[in-house]
Amino acid sequence: MMNQTILVNEIGYRPEDPKRAVYRGESDAEFSVVECAGGKEVFRGKADFARECKAAGETDRVLAFDDVKAEGEYYIQLGEEKSVPFTIKENVYGDALQSLLKFFYLQRCGQELPEQYAGVYAHPACHSEKARIYGTDEFIDVTGGWHDAGDFGRYIVPAAVTIADLFLAMEQSPELKELNFDVPVDDAKLGALLSEIKYEIDWMLKMQDPKTGEVYHKVSCAGFCDFFMPEEEKDELVVSPTSYTSTLDFAASLAMAVKFYAPFDKEYADLLANASKKAFDAAMKMEVKGFHNPEGIVTGEYGDEGLEDELYWASAELYRAFGDMKYREIFDEMAYTHISHGYGWEDVFSFGNIAYLSSEYPVDERLKGIITGAIDAKADYLMTICRSNGYNVSFNEKSFIWGSNMYLIQNASHLFTAYSFTKKEEYLEAAKEHMHYIFGKNPCNTCFVTGFGTNRVMHPHHRPSAAKKEPMPGMVIGGPDSGLHDPTAEEHLQGKPAAKCYIDELLSFSTNEITLYWNSAMILLMTQLLAK
Repeated sequence: MMNQTILVNEIGYRPEDPKRAVYRGESDAEFSVVECAGGKEVFRGKADFARECKAAGETDRVLAFDDVKAEGEYYIQLGEEKSVPFTIKENVYGDALQSLLKFFYLQRCGQELPEQYAGVYAHPACHSEKARIYGTDEFIDVTGGWHDAGDFGRYIVPAAVTIADLFLAMEQSPELKELNFDVPVDDAKLGALLSEIKYEIDWMLKMQDPKTGEVYHKVSCAGFCDFFMPEEEKDELVVSPTSYTSTLDFAASLAMAVKFYAPFDKEYADLLANASKKAFDAAMKMEVKGFHNPEGIVTGEYGDEGLEDELYWASAELYRAFGDMKYREIFDEMAYTHISHGYGWEDVFSFGNIAYLSSEYPVDERLKGIITGAIDAKADYLMTICRSNGYNVSFNEKSFIWGSNMYLIQNASHLFTAYSFTKKEEYLEAAKEHMHYIFGKNPCNTCFVTGFGTNRVMHPHHRPSAAKKEPMPGMVIGGPDSGLHDPTAEEHLQGKPAAKCYIDELLSFSTNEITLYWNSAMILLMTQLLAK
């Protein structure tokens, strides 16, 4: 991987968007934008003032070239230094978006993936046997769904957040429902994306206890398998116990689903509505506590001790879907006490805020104003961080934790949400800089979406990629983690600045893994930004 001094979005830029590169150096000399074909200089500018980036341990200068709008292939030159090539065109992100979407199909469990669509990642049906309910001799059918991450477990909490992101993306960009991303479509009337989400929801429905309405937290083997294809994992599947978090996240995300499927299949939409309400009612009777792996199970825990946000989201989402005042009363009482933000599996407050603010049923207008004010205040805080570094992103040296790219993407979505209420252009422009960061304009000099850019991730912590010795395209990588939470990171990244605590190695699961909800977060951000 080349160690660039000039960092750009390695995919490129749209003609009318602001265009920024980062030069990590002391010189304030002029720079040029040059056509790749023929070497013609099309723009000359001067590096901006120097900014210290403590998180990256470097001094940065911004190179602005907004006036370059003609479609084509370019690079930036400053003295003897050159950037990697990049493209300017209107649909410059189209291929990346389709690849990010196709990833979900490639993660399908319990179904044969033919070579025609899956290419080298084709495989026969996997994990098709019934699974044992933990601590019992009872077996149930929980086939289907998507493998969650680099492993083959399937987990309700991240699944709920993933489909929530995708539903919000379709609300932002309805044409997403019509997009064909080179997958077989299970139901032509639904289209590719709704069919793909339905595949996950059908699995989620199997995870609900029909007697109690509670929802099992996850299904996996007892431990993580080696790096082979999914059909080779032969250990017994175990369904872990139900949890408060999985039951409420299930209720919230299925309530979101109702309006998307009702126009095509009322019976199915009614099934989703009933499952959602049943789960919510069940959660109201459960002990409010986080999930912990039962003895002998060591796969992804998705434990969560902060539990207010799940009820916050579910009550708002069920009110938006069904208009029952009992849900609004719960939400109003919680929101007047505490408003917070978050789009991640561990913190889902923002989903609740958006559901309440977009409800077609009556809401408390005073509370609505308080929520929008809180969103604006958080965005204003994020902007103070953006202005402090040359990358124009809302991260400082304390921000680079496990899954940092997800949190950076979520900050960008928060900025966009604030922009949608306030129309402050600086929020929108900053959100776009976060997207450019993911696509290569970052201290790691890496395009964090596999299969794209010049400086590519080649060794993701992802079993099918490792088995085939070829990185599956369209996966968002976790990114720098200054906590050094795996032995490979600990061995190779000691003493590195926080923003550079990343390594492209298979065994670095804390910096180089992938997950469903990192992809969905990126899809949501791209649909938000590409609509503007």
